Amino acid sequence: MPNFIPQGTGYVSGPLGAGTIATNQPYVVNTDHAGDVTPFGVAVTKSGNVIAPAVDGKNVYGVTLNRYYIQSWDSRDTEQWDAKDEIPVMRSGAVAVQISADVKAGDPATVGAGGVFKTAADGDTVVGQFLDDGKFNASSVSSTDFGQVSTAPVQLNLGGAYATTTPASK
Repeated sequence: MPNFIPQGTGYVSGPLGAGTIATNQPYVVNTDHAGDVTPFGVAVTKSGNVIAPAVDGKNVYGVTLNRYYIQSWDSRDTEQWDAKDEIPVMRSGAVAVQISADVKAGDPATVGAGGVFKTAADGDTVVGQFLDDGKFNASSVSSTDFGQVSTAPVQLNLGGAYATTTPASK
């Protein structure tokens, strides 16, 4: 068995890191196997007991949680699970997710390319609701000491996913 090095908070302050449990409310987490490299805090689908990043808001199984340890000092900049890792996937609850654009608290959340979240537009499948504002910062997506990305907390609603529509004008 390898010796793991605790990562703690990684000296991060401010927004929660991708894949961090966002509230102290009850939540449900399953353990599944990654078919490929899977970043923290992205939506995933499940097929044949293997998960992979979702490509849109349809068939979202859950959101990958982060790891609270690093395997070596060389791996501390990588915020991802490797292929065939057994990883925690949040099915219900609130979690900090990766975002691809600015979001506002209360916005309906959907999933775009690579399992990254965004505000739902007409026709998108809603998988949750943003609990707080999230500022997308292109410079934070590049490599930092701990691979930080832009995040915002989402309350998942996977059991009742629905498509958005604009109300008709009166």
